Amino acid sequence: MGRAGTYSVLTALLLLVMPLALPPLGVLKGVDLFLTEWRAAAAPRAAGGKFVFVAIDKVSLDQIGVWPWPRDVHAEVIDRLVAAGAADIFLDIDFSARSTAASDDRLAKALADAGGGVALPAFVQYRSAAGDAPETVVSRPLPEFEANAWLATANVAPDPDGVVRGLPHGVALDGQVVQSVAALLAGEPEPRAGNFGIDFSISPASVPVFSVSDLLSGRVPAEALAGRSVVVGAYAAELKDVFAVPVYGLLGGPMLHILGAETLSQDRVPVPLDPMPYGLAIAGLLVLSIRSGRPLSGRLLLPLLGLTAAGVEAAAFFLQARYSFVLPTAGIQLVLAAGLLLYLIEHVDIGNWLAALAQVESRNSQTLLRRVIDDSVDGVVVLDHEGRLVEVSRSAETIFGPGLYRALLADFTANAPLPMQAALEKARREKGEAGSAPVGFDLELREAGASRYLEGHVAVSLLETAEEAGEPAERPFVACVTVRDVTAKRAYAEKLKALSQYDELTGALRRDELVRRMDAAACDDWAVFAINLHRFAAINMVLGRSTGDDLLKAVVARLKENAPRGALIARSEGDGFSVAVPAAALAMPPAEFAEHQIGLLSRAFTLGPSLAEIGARIGICTSGEGRDPAGLIAGAEAALDHARKSAGSGYSLHDSDEARRQIRARALEAEMKGALAAGQFFLLYQPQVVLADGRLTGAEALVRWRHPERGVVPPFEFIEIAEASGFICALGTFVVEEACRQAITWPEHLSVSVNVSPLQFTRMDMVAVVRKALSESGLSPERLHLEITESAFLNVSDDILGQLAALRALGVRIALDDFGTGYSSLGYLARFPLDFIKIDQSFVRRITSDSASLTIVSAVKSLAAGLGARVVCEGIEGEAEWQILAAMGCEEGQGYYFGKPQPGEDILRAAARAPERKRA
Repeated sequence: MGRAGTYSVLTALLLLVMPLALPPLGVLKGVDLFLTEWRAAAAPRAAGGKFVFVAIDKVSLDQIGVWPWPRDVHAEVIDRLVAAGAADIFLDIDFSARSTAASDDRLAKALADAGGGVALPAFVQYRSAAGDAPETVVSRPLPEFEANAWLATANVAPDPDGVVRGLPHGVALDGQVVQSVAALLAGEPEPRAGNFGIDFSISPASVPVFSVSDLLSGRVPAEALAGRSVVVGAYAAELKDVFAVPVYGLLGGPMLHILGAETLSQDRVPVPLDPMPYGLAIAGLLVLSIRSGRPLSGRLLLPLLGLTAAGVEAAAFFLQARYSFVLPTAGIQLVLAAGLLLYLIEHVDIGNWLAALAQVESRNSQTLLRRVIDDSVDGVVVLDHEGRLVEVSRSAETIFGPGLYRALLADFTANAPLPMQAALEKARREKGEAGSAPVGFDLELREAGASRYLEGHVAVSLLETAEEAGEPAERPFVACVTVRDVTAKRAYAEKLKALSQYDELTGALRRDELVRRMDAAACDDWAVFAINLHRFAAINMVLGRSTGDDLLKAVVARLKENAPRGALIARSEGDGFSVAVPAAALAMPPAEFAEHQIGLLSRAFTLGPSLAEIGARIGICTSGEGRDPAGLIAGAEAALDHARKSAGSGYSLHDSDEARRQIRARALEAEMKGALAAGQFFLLYQPQVVLADGRLTGAEALVRWRHPERGVVPPFEFIEIAEASGFICALGTFVVEEACRQAITWPEHLSVSVNVSPLQFTRMDMVAVVRKALSESGLSPERLHLEITESAFLNVSDDILGQLAALRALGVRIALDDFGTGYSSLGYLARFPLDFIKIDQSFVRRITSDSASLTIVSAVKSLAAGLGARVVCEGIEGEAEWQILAAMGCEEGQGYYFGKPQPGEDILRAAARAPERKRA
């Protein structure tokens, strides 16, 4: 070739290589995304069967009847999945806000019982802040939930076109990378940052899906869940947890996480390949074939181009289907097209061919547009710039109704409903403006006494003309009016809204809605009455649940009929209700209004053939400084708890001191577990002596709590809380072990007494606890005395009997504590041989002045002697008491007269001294 030929070849080469620079412009990237999606759809793969989707679908929503669900429902879901043997459980539910205390406790227990097999989501959100950097907001589960669950990030970030094509391996939370849901389920060994693509050839239809409704009803076989990872999340479209994805259009968030986990589990993460080397090689071959001294003929070149194009796509399809390698082929195809164009420019007169092609394309476009309009499920009407009908879809008659449809065909502009006319006129005015969007409108059509609701929009498009383009206002246009029937959608949305605001059974407000309405009301002074129905449980059991439901509805109806103006009535739970009344609407003091409500509800209710009489107990709380609506309701419920302690109907006013005590109790309960781990609990020991000579014989271990901020917390305060919360088991274990460790340092003739709660026998294996403490400390069993209150013998079970027998067989001594103050019955004394009977200090302290107390102590001593048990007298504070008790033959005693509770080292020093007090 000469110099001119060389330039010609270089020019052709530049023309053919140019497409390789186009992908960053976005045009070819869109084509490559389409081809990648098509390949995935054409070569579907089945899921591996390791993951199961338990769906919150419409059936489940209708069955539960409320959204958001009470957390008891989520707890029940966890329990059933754990019972079925599920390997891992992920709940795609936001638990960052508090619900009722009972519901939160129920869910926390279910998570703890699952043994760490549950993962909960955290979300990282970015929102604009005052500065340049966006503000990061982390939404994570409540601490008591997170403490017993794995944390997984559930962020889903779409690409700039709004389509989700990948998920993160992990997301940084508070400076630490936390694994994503997909990475956690797939079992990635270590958290790492970065994203990965999802293989959308994996079919969601091959993932096992079960309804929460079926799970709770026991219709899901255990073998379908056993050993599999289970994702629980939204499936109902009404919950709006959906994302645009390739291949399948829309997918719910939970299914998206499952596909991500399947991608990682099957090692199918898409790997992009660089098309540049292939494109350059094909470009060079084309230049040589077309512009060389001996170019290929058209008969050979054109089929070769076609085969090359097909071969490229076949290779890309094979690589993606077999190995998940993604080869972008749009640039390569553009190189081939450019080669074809270069050949046509040099060898073919394409002027007439292009004109004919344009006509064919125009006819095809019109046919396609007409087909799209006719097949649309929405009503579509196309008008020209003079208001004449151009196209009307077949569905328009169904959407508009026969009457309005005929009127629109006759004269659309004159007969269109006013909202549609207004939208059409606004769209005409805005045509041609930068950023102009379709104009929306809503219609309500009345037909046969019923309403149908339509929503639609008008879009105006300017038309191109052969003349030079003028101002937008002068150019012709078409207006496309699209209308959809949303009657069913609106009805379902209203139903969901009603379920979130009103109790489905009674029609009363839900508790959350009551708080919201009190917040929104133009009133700052409220009186709140928390009501509990007395004897409702008995009526429900005798007359049946259906009659009980009728009674609840009748109660709400009666409360509404007699409520002051502006009052709000809500159902809290079960047979509990709340009535919030603006203070200005109360025509009487709150206490008098409560009595009026009690009288109102005490009147008999006629329920079909039955007559029901109930009572009511009411807690009252009125507005005060710093009390918000939620605080008022909580205060009324706290007062109700106090009112329920009395028999029959009655009311109780909110007591601020009692509320503070309850707040303190809840705070202490929350801090107990950490306090035990931090070593804040410790033991003191009160000396026990032989009453005959004052000789030290042992000590009673008494637990104390030294709080870093509150000081020493009295045992009468925290012991009751520990028993109510179940923490007494952990605390009691600590006391037994610590007392044994201390006692082993004392002389061998000294024993140590430990108080044991009845709950420790019913909730744990006391024999194992004691055996472990004795083994680790080396203390002889006979030196350990366990003091048990009389309540342990009330409704005693075979399990408690067995534990007591095993402890006695081990050599441990058993003492009956506080005898005479509890469930006094002589029957159990004969059944349970005891080593000691401890007489309560309430009798001992009055022994010098009260003959009845003296008689009781004497009788107990005689009873103990007959049973072969020793008597220990508590609360000895003076010498006179000591002398009397010793003279009566009581063996042992303790009290401030002999020594206050003291550290174990002081007991050791006291044992080394001779008795300081002797009987006169």
